[in-house]
Amino acid sequence: MNYETLLKESFVIRGLSQATILRKFTEYKRFMIYLDDKDLREVDSTFLEGYIQTLKEEGFSRSTLNTAMAFLKDFFTLLHRKDYILSNPLSCTEIVITERAGIKAVLNQEEVIQFLENIEPVTGIGIRDRAMFELLYLTGMRGRELINLDVEHLDLKAGEVFIKQGKNRKDRIVPLGDTAKKFVSLWLNRARRWFCLQENGPVFTNPKGGRLALSSLQSRFNYWIKQANLMNRGFTTHSLRHSCATHLLENGADIRYVQELLGHESIETTAEYTKDIMNSIKRIHRTYHPRENEIYPEDV
Repeated sequence: MNYETLLKESFVIRGLSQATILRKFTEYKRFMIYLDDKDLREVDSTFLEGYIQTLKEEGFSRSTLNTAMAFLKDFFTLLHRKDYILSNPLSCTEIVITERAGIKAVLNQEEVIQFLENIEPVTGIGIRDRAMFELLYLTGMRGRELINLDVEHLDLKAGEVFIKQGKNRKDRIVPLGDTAKKFVSLWLNRARRWFCLQENGPVFTNPKGGRLALSSLQSRFNYWIKQANLMNRGFTTHSLRHSCATHLLENGADIRYVQELLGHESIETTAEYTKDIMNSIKRIHRTYHPRENEIYPEDV
């Protein structure tokens, strides 16, 4: 189905300006890349919420998020009206666009272990998923950086990962870590060949051998988060990056090391994690300190 023609006809009938049409088609192309090979008839509200959340985490402005949301409303309303889909997935959800503020949901150290160890590496998909999420947590890399990894970017002998042109087109090298190295090696040496016969190309592939889509990465994360009974906490794949940084700082890592690991341009961005840690300490202090929670009476 040529959705571009359908959209263009709709936009022209509505009398939209050429500039507005171009902006909407920019959002159309961005969404279709995220959609990958998923059937539009299978798109639900959770998928669309995940898409907008991904745009937020990639640092798009509030204006761009609003434009993306407006396009989705136009697109799925049109598809529903033309009977290409049975129901409009946006009719049963309210996606709120807000300014980015502070740190997103972070798993504590016990929850990360619970999440990761629940992914049993006994099938090809299980081995791949365990390798992906161990790598995300160990390195703190972004989801898009992970799916853009090629085999040549891994140096298993040296225990290093080369992240090519991450956010702000900045290259960096990060340590692989023994645990992530174990599962990545298992994936590359044993299971990847079941999906992809080529030795080079993307590290993480879909069952057809192509590069894994960002939406598929989030979908697999949602599946395993549910299996670990950690749903409804606002966790996304980006939470593993936040968790990596937070846990390093909690355990005494130098803030400048964390800045280099995450690829932050400014140390002020990294410093936001220390604020989050302090807020947690304050909550614990208020809850458990006898002079705060009034467990013990005042001396008189």
